[in-house]
Amino acid sequence: MVEVAGEFSDLQILLALTWQSSPEEKIKPDTICRIWAFDLDWFNMETAIRVRENLVEKNWLDVTPDGMKPGVDIDGVDIPFGWLPTMRFLDNPPVAPKQSSKSEGTVKTSKIQAVEQTETAAIDPATAHITTLLDQIAEESGLERKEVMRRAQRKRRALGPVTLWMALLLVAREQHLSMAKFIRTIAA
Repeated sequence: MVEVAGEFSDLQILLALTWQSSPEEKIKPDTICRIWAFDLDWFNMETAIRVRENLVEKNWLDVTPDGMKPGVDIDGVDIPFGWLPTMRFLDNPPVAPKQSSKSEGTVKTSKIQAVEQTETAAIDPATAHITTLLDQIAEESGLERKEVMRRAQRKRRALGPVTLWMALLLVAREQHLSMAKFIRTIAA
């Protein structure tokens, strides 16, 4: 298990979750943003792009001709249950700790930006209301916030490509809550 304190730990957890299937895999820059925005429902697409650029700038992400890879060791990173990223470290991350060796060269951030400008992705407006939806479901169901999130994440694992807001709605429905309020929340 890799143990690093504070913001380093949070940033390593973010990268470990992004590369959870294969730490050595190289992921295209636009795919990383889609993972964060649509698969994990952490950010909207604009925020995901900004976070990615911040992490490239501070060497948390290495850009190679084949895609991006973590700029730090993420093998054995302990991921706490229900962990969610906070913008506190993502808007202005610290410089990544130096690794002993970097086997591949890096490509400038401007090339990533050029790729992003040629490709636009639809943005799901419901993602902006995840926190509010989570709080409402926890309050109305009597469940702890963490428990609601745990159940939603379990549904996502079971169902495959389901957005977090949809999984939260499924948890609310499972609790026999009136759905009208929640639908209004995500439609706002």
